[in-house]
Amino acid sequence: MSEAVHKQLIENISIILKKSLAADATLTTLREAKQAGFAAIFTEDAGFKCSANTFQPYVEEVANDLIFWQKTSDQNTLIDIVKKIEQLFTVLAKFEHS
Repeated sequence: MSEAVHKQLIENISIILKKSLAADATLTTLREAKQAGFAAIFTEDAGFKCSANTFQPYVEEVANDLIFWQKTSDQNTLIDIVKKIEQLFTVLAKFEHS
């Protein structure tokens, strides 16, 4: 396991966590105003195991994947983590700019 890759993954997950907390607070406000009635952030084919209408469960899934990767160094898990992080960054960026 490359230490640089490990540090970058931790840093990215930390950034996503901070952004997701702000986004989830905004989603709560929008739901109270009946402006966010969707069932899930990501579609079933996005690669996530969970399905939620907030970002936190997705961030938790990525963090759990990271823990699994740290124990196993499984290449497929690393690829999945990177894809999930990329998707979270993309959706959170779009959410911030809307």
